[in-house]
Amino acid sequence: MHHIYHTNGFILGSRNKGEANKMLTIYTREMGLVRAMVQGIRLGKSKLRFALQDYSYANIDLVRGKDIWRVTSAKNISTFPFARSSKESLLLIARVSSLLERLCDGEESNEKIFDDFIQSLFLIDDINIPDASREAIEIHLILRIMNSLGYIGDTEMLKEYLGGDIGIEKTALLLKERRSIVSHINKALNESQL
Repeated sequence: MHHIYHTNGFILGSRNKGEANKMLTIYTREMGLVRAMVQGIRLGKSKLRFALQDYSYANIDLVRGKDIWRVTSAKNISTFPFARSSKESLLLIARVSSLLERLCDGEESNEKIFDDFIQSLFLIDDINIPDASREAIEIHLILRIMNSLGYIGDTEMLKEYLGGDIGIEKTALLLKERRSIVSHINKALNESQL
């Protein structure tokens, strides 16, 4: 009998496998980055295909197989419909998803990154979000991801952005310091050599 792991996860991406299967890359709160196979998801009768779309957030049940994880069931939490309808928001989600997949290697939990990521997704899933706020949320989120992974050093200017929640209220201040913050992020990305 296999143990079933219940977790909330965000689908960073997927690859088709065989005729009807998919290999999902899932970022979870408890287990970090997990790659899991879903049997028959590409069939029209699959109940999982709507809950496990790329860039969706779901409650997922996983079983550890001999070689890989397998998804046994899933229940949709959010597909972020307004963010999906905005090209800019969808590109933001794709860029951050790609960054997480690149930087978070293996099944290593980082609840802070997960919580910041999901909080940011709910913030940009607002039909009325201004472009400047969307840009500020992306910069803020990436800064916090890089800090949580240990790539950002102690800098007095950045302390304002590393604690508390990610929110719209810091947008104006963050955009004033945008150039300096992006410089810190780019330096950290270069030093990560990933």
